[in-house]
Amino acid sequence: MGFKAKKTVKAQGRPKRSLSTNMVQRGNFDLIFACTVLLLFCFGIIMMYSASYAYAASNKGGANTLFISQMKSAVLGFAAMAIISKIDYRVLNGRLAFFAYIATIAVLLLTLALNIGKDEKRWIVIGTRQIQPSEFAKFTLILILAYMICVMQKALRAPDGKTAKFTPELDGLTKIEAWFYSKARTPFWACVLLAAVIVSYCILIFLESHYSCTILMFCIGVCMMWLSGTKKKYFGFLLLGLSAFIAVILMFPGILEGLGGFGASRIMAWLDKTNPAYVDDRYQTVQGLYAIGSGGLFGVGLGNSKQKQLYIPEPQNDFIFPVICEELGFVGACLVLILFAVLICRGFIIARKCRDFFGSLLVMGIMIQVALQVIINICVVTDIFPNTGIALPFFSYGGTALLVLLCEMGVVLSVSRNSSMEKE
Repeated sequence: MGFKAKKTVKAQGRPKRSLSTNMVQRGNFDLIFACTVLLLFCFGIIMMYSASYAYAASNKGGANTLFISQMKSAVLGFAAMAIISKIDYRVLNGRLAFFAYIATIAVLLLTLALNIGKDEKRWIVIGTRQIQPSEFAKFTLILILAYMICVMQKALRAPDGKTAKFTPELDGLTKIEAWFYSKARTPFWACVLLAAVIVSYCILIFLESHYSCTILMFCIGVCMMWLSGTKKKYFGFLLLGLSAFIAVILMFPGILEGLGGFGASRIMAWLDKTNPAYVDDRYQTVQGLYAIGSGGLFGVGLGNSKQKQLYIPEPQNDFIFPVICEELGFVGACLVLILFAVLICRGFIIARKCRDFFGSLLVMGIMIQVALQVIINICVVTDIFPNTGIALPFFSYGGTALLVLLCEMGVVLSVSRNSSMEKE
């Protein structure tokens, strides 16, 4: 489909932004990416229903309860994805990014305040629904980092000891942008500001006892800093800090209990797999491994898993991959991984073709998030990592996670319209 080049205007202190009626994108979205999203969702909802009906029948009052709830979230998610895919993603590149960051920090603090004294601190309960703010935090972290990197890219790439010179007039900037331009003029301080944003997310999510998500957020942030052109020597400090943190937790897991968390016993059970004292903590992992080992090459057939019959606790959540392995075997598991690989590779192709740096960073951040979630989830269920909660995208049950994920896919499709537009 042809595309007529639009006029552009450069506001003082702002990146060039295309003008279009009501900020609506007019190009074609990436069909391969959209079809892959649809395939993953269809595959995921079938497997979620298969994994959940025994648990739902026993604990939720009906075999279809969780499936219906997930479908309601899916309808909202696909509607949001369709709308977002038509909106020019560049509306996010500005004050809205900082508003999203401040709002997310406020909601994370509220979550902690509402769950004081509780073991589970990740959710806000509204009526019969549970909302997990950390799911929104994943996207807002990507959004704020993409915006900040675009604002500070000259400073991030400036020679050591040099102060970046910015061409925009400060009078044309928002107060926040002007503050960044005035403070973040050297590679070191630009890196410090990015690291401060990442750490602010990680601390709050860590205090919610969501340790795997803390590591996920940290890794997303570090990957985006790497893509920004940050001086490579600064990554040594980040990796040293992460290594020290992991070493302390592994050597002294009781620290987690002191902070009000419940992960210490899981870490000790992972370190000492044969200790009978940790049988209960390893129960879910062991049942998941039984399911994986029972699948063979082609599996026992869709719907025929034995381990989902109340052996694996809540198999529709983080441990849905073992059910896939048991019912569809090695072939089915490989198909899932291939679909994710296609989605991620296509996302990076969209990012590479995008005409502006902000759009590229958004898409790469979202694809990095999906890739890391898949890797961490599979490493947990195969006992490579300690048992902790990270959902498998498109497959695991969770209305908030699915809704946010489909919104993110809408952002990628919006960027793909920009990537695919060709001059007549």
